[in-house]
Amino acid sequence: MSTRAVTEEPGPRVRAEVAVDLGGTWLRIRTGSGRTVRLPAPSVLNRPGEDPAALLDLLVETLADTVPADARVAMSCGAAMDEEHGVLHGSGPLWGGGPERPVPLRALLAARRPDVSWHLYNDVTAALASFVERFAEPHHRRVVYVTVSSGIALRTADLTERSVPVDAHGLQGEVGHLPAVSTAPDAVRSLTCPCGGTGHVAAVAAGPALPHVAAALGMERPEAVRNALPGLLRSGDPAAHRLLATVVEPVAEIVRTVRCLDPRTDLIGIGGGYAEGLGEPYRAELVRQVSEVRSYADRDPGRAGRGLRLCRPGEVDPLAGALALSRGALTVTKI
Repeated sequence: MSTRAVTEEPGPRVRAEVAVDLGGTWLRIRTGSGRTVRLPAPSVLNRPGEDPAALLDLLVETLADTVPADARVAMSCGAAMDEEHGVLHGSGPLWGGGPERPVPLRALLAARRPDVSWHLYNDVTAALASFVERFAEPHHRRVVYVTVSSGIALRTADLTERSVPVDAHGLQGEVGHLPAVSTAPDAVRSLTCPCGGTGHVAAVAAGPALPHVAAALGMERPEAVRNALPGLLRSGDPAAHRLLATVVEPVAEIVRTVRCLDPRTDLIGIGGGYAEGLGEPYRAELVRQVSEVRSYADRDPGRAGRGLRLCRPGEVDPLAGALALSRGALTVTKI
């Protein structure tokens, strides 16, 4: 009986997986080993006054120099974007009012590093995917995740279709740039948003707004309020509680509106470094405001705390969420 050597065809190259999270404050890069490198983001928050085009060039160069050869990158981006084409429409925390045109970030990265497979997602979409993976129950129909950090935005997943529906431009839930619903004085409601608008939700309720809101409310040493606020709240300081109520109110109104418009929403998550950092006082104030009975529409005020979860630090991971999206856990679908 004769024998012959069998030569196996080489299989497809297994790419190293890399997760990236681009925020207004930090650029985090996690390799397949699980090690996460955290760098200051090239943003106007970290480099006030710098040319947005130069910041974009620095971002592309940093990623190009950091990602290993032939990698598969799943990237969470802190910007309004078209995920189908990898185009960023804008981001106040990253670029303020510019760049003036949409940024084809995936194309820029692919041109600089064509050996890498680039998969770009909105950071709130990525956080939503992580939140769903961790907290959604089999009976949940729609799940909403709101990030309250250097910016504010919302995403909804329809779990009956395992999809995140977006419009023709790839957008959904850019609530940070809606007019803030606020009973605060005019000095608060006229604050400027990083995008250049006035009176937006992010101008009152996002992390960078805190000292400006404190100043508008007449608090002493508003520049130091970020570090002092938890202690002031614990001591029962009335000015601190007024400040907390003011910055929570626009977010509470978003929660109230979502529940009013879509009774299929079974779970709402609130996350992001700002809300998570304030922790239980933020959650208690949020539940208090959502529980207010204002009309016959508020027939079940006890429902306010049910199906509403304020995430703890580390419970939602946009890096893991971006990888989950790149593997098909949820599909971003234009409608």
